[in-house]
Amino acid sequence: MTRTSSSSLVVPETARRSGRSMRASIAAGCAAVLLGAGAAVLPGAGTAAARPVPNVVGMSEQHARATLEAQGVPYNVVNRAGAASGHCHVTGQRDRGYRTEVDMQYDHEKNEFERVETPIWQGVGLTVVCN
Repeated sequence: MTRTSSSSLVVPETARRSGRSMRASIAAGCAAVLLGAGAAVLPGAGTAAARPVPNVVGMSEQHARATLEAQGVPYNVVNRAGAASGHCHVTGQRDRGYRTEVDMQYDHEKNEFERVETPIWQGVGLTVVCN
């Protein structure tokens, strides 16, 4: 049997009989949900990159830039920490995904405009730390 409290939450009778308070039951339920959701967003468990790129984590910033440019990979420094005058190295790398470029082209046979969507890969974002 369940009871409804003044806050309209339904709490199993077993939780009341076991001596746990309603707050403890709710906190335990919330913790289970958060821990379960956290497992889905662990680093390294995400989606695959839009296209294969070299891993530059651990390289100096200059060497990482040269490597990505040699492969024709667009990149951006999305986060930088420390003094730029020091020795800088890449500590993180992530795929920045796609943006969609929309263009309207006129079809002379139909006498109307057609919407043309072109996905543009944004490359990789780098996290750089300088010391």
